Amino acid sequence: MKILLADDDSKIHLIVQLWLRRNGHDVVSVYNGRDALAKLREGYFDGLITDVNMPLLKGVDLVKKTLLLPFVPKMIVILTSRCDLTQLKQDLDDPRVHIFSKPFSPSALMELIESLSRKARTDNECDKEKSFTHPA
Repeated sequence: MKILLADDDSKIHLIVQLWLRRNGHDVVSVYNGRDALAKLREGYFDGLITDVNMPLLKGVDLVKKTLLLPFVPKMIVILTSRCDLTQLKQDLDDPRVHIFSKPFSPSALMELIESLSRKARTDNECDKEKSFTHPA
């Protein structure tokens, strides 16, 4: 998967990049929400991992704007240390959005990403089968 990582914490970048790349994913990193949105507008990403609290464009606003793009990533993971998770879930009510609490286990995050990646591959295969026309 091609994944965009948006977080202003360089330690988070180091950890998440290490785990994602170790599992065969292509990672593009940015350190603020404005740059993340620009990257999403430039080209397609299978996934977006973003922090809630970032400079220049908060993660919640980034996700809301991302959901309006012509090509929305199939998987959006929001990393947050906020305690109002219920409100956050209501603000970002979309099946592609997954909220992951900080501090987090990198292996648990990878399990979620791998699970979502498998689901996306299965969905793509089903879509291809539906669009295939059998010759007469």
